[in-house]
Amino acid sequence: MSHPTITLEAASKIIDAGQLKARDLGLNAVFAVLDAGANLVAFERMDGAWLASNDLALAKARTSVMFEAPSEALNAPLQLGEPVAHFDHTNGGLLLMGGGVPLFDTSERIIGAVGASGGTPEQDAEIARAAAG
Repeated sequence: MSHPTITLEAASKIIDAGQLKARDLGLNAVFAVLDAGANLVAFERMDGAWLASNDLALAKARTSVMFEAPSEALNAPLQLGEPVAHFDHTNGGLLLMGGGVPLFDTSERIIGAVGASGGTPEQDAEIARAAAG
């Protein structure tokens, strides 16, 4: 039985769509597309994008594929007296801020995620949503 996955061709189209949105916002961004096992399929850094965005885009995509949810959806506000979920010591490099979006096939099975970094978390989330279609 084969597992659903994302092709390099599909990943390239996702990145192209994300770059269009980043340009519309006047940003230079980094894009990481992972498969359902959180393995890197495609990675691109627009000219002039911050070097720090390399790790951030990967972490946002990893977070999104691991939880099968947009990375910003996992960033719940702090509430006094309540336990705080934090993943700063995980081996996987997770990041709970906007810019990671899961990718699903037509049967709604997860096939991967895209991570974008280059602006504010809100801008990155907008870019990633545009990339994912």
